[in-house]
Amino acid sequence: MNTNRRQFIKGAASIGALGYFTPFSCFPFESVQMEYDPLQEAEKQKSAQYILNFASPYKTSQFKTTPHMHQQLKFYIESLSEGKIYVSLFDNGKLGVGTELMAAISHTRIDAALISVSNLSRALPLLDILNIPFWASNNQAYLNLVTSESWKNLVLKPIQIQGKLEVLLHHIVGARTLTTVKRSNGRVIMPEDLNGITLRVPASQVLAHFYKLTKANIVEVPWAKTAKMARLGLIDALDPSIIGLYAGPGNLKSHLKHIAFINSVPDAWVTVVNQSWLNKLPGTLKEVVQLAAKITFQDHVESIGAVNLACEEALTSNGTAIYRLNEEEQFEWVEQFDHKQPAWHSVKRDLLGDLNTFEKLLDATNETSIYQLS
Repeated sequence: MNTNRRQFIKGAASIGALGYFTPFSCFPFESVQMEYDPLQEAEKQKSAQYILNFASPYKTSQFKTTPHMHQQLKFYIESLSEGKIYVSLFDNGKLGVGTELMAAISHTRIDAALISVSNLSRALPLLDILNIPFWASNNQAYLNLVTSESWKNLVLKPIQIQGKLEVLLHHIVGARTLTTVKRSNGRVIMPEDLNGITLRVPASQVLAHFYKLTKANIVEVPWAKTAKMARLGLIDALDPSIIGLYAGPGNLKSHLKHIAFINSVPDAWVTVVNQSWLNKLPGTLKEVVQLAAKITFQDHVESIGAVNLACEEALTSNGTAIYRLNEEEQFEWVEQFDHKQPAWHSVKRDLLGDLNTFEKLLDATNETSIYQLS
């Protein structure tokens, strides 16, 4: 590790600098290891004092098209802890996908996981507030929100107080789309195009509420089974982001016909850690894990544009049509379904306790974050 960077990190941890959302771009960047030697990994694991078992549905090798940040988080945790913590990666769905991961992390069968907010929402329903449409779907608005004091105090702290899970890292994956499969008969651009369509939804009550306001036939399908359902023509449409569609398990990207950017909600992913594991660490190592997550987040912000572009180009090359709504088409979606509609009042109260708390979060999407997307 670069000496200047190591000295800074040690000093930051010792003086409690973790409480500040400080960008680290002013410090020397060093290469993160992208491939691993099994013998070296075995030696590192043997000499470590703590093992972090980290599970993800995505392949570590596909970092150019999937912003999973496996290598970065592993590198920073291991380096900053000076080998005291070893991160054992279980990628590509080895320990589950979607709600399977939610169950595994909730019951402490794994220590940390990368999972979508929608699939995690049954364990952490407060995060489902992100799935109210048309308020935080823009990438910069979402970035402003999740780095704000309002998000920290109104969402992350209540989650932490529950004593089960802690959000280590937010992932910016882009807005959800409406995407038809090859075995369907058309495309979805306007709300009425959903009439009679069989739409796959993830395990989010708020997303289900959104689509029930349309005339779609919604069906909850586990993420691991979505590609098979698309291939067999058992669903007509689904709603992940461009990145989610390309990275989806079971070669999902091969079964897609038409993607429409309706920009409804962020296809938010999070890396979460079990507090039971985190609390086993001495205070300095706990701070190291949190600091490693913050540095990883900055790397993520700087690289997400290239990842999104790579996915879009690959899907286009694969024959999938991509359409961006014009202002009039976008207006129809917002007019019928956005967060101002009375249909969302009860959802806001159930999740946040009152309507005013949602307004504070809404205001946070317009705050200027220290992180800016290029």
